[in-house]
Amino acid sequence: MRIVFVCTGNTCRSPLAESIARSLSEQHDFASRGLAAYNGAPVSFYSAALIREHALPEPSAAEQFQPEDAHADLILTMSSSHQQHIKALYAEANVYMLSEFAAGETAGIADPYGGDRSAYQHAYNQIAEYVRQLLEKLDNTQ
Repeated sequence: MRIVFVCTGNTCRSPLAESIARSLSEQHDFASRGLAAYNGAPVSFYSAALIREHALPEPSAAEQFQPEDAHADLILTMSSSHQQHIKALYAEANVYMLSEFAAGETAGIADPYGGDRSAYQHAYNQIAEYVRQLLEKLDNTQ
């Protein structure tokens, strides 16, 4: 299954989700994208630090969400605005918020961009839990 995680710039939240997912499962093809990404931009400082500290696989460099990404088996966004944006452009896309799909929650994951380490740690903790729940859900449906 191809799963694409989406945030704004593809430097904070979605790379964390991609790395965490790749560390926990080899059964799926994980990628991350941004709706306003600068292609090739590095992962943010604190996200990169958390990835190293948890010995997670390196995520791909920042990439803009492309039309072909809309054909992924599952697109998981960090906020409802990301979800709405993709749905408006690609009505056929199978897109949900990560928190919604994994845990049935309606709140998104706050963008830590520009915040201190604790903001990134909070985002990491949320994303890690949702990704665990996501993989458990996918494993139970296959």
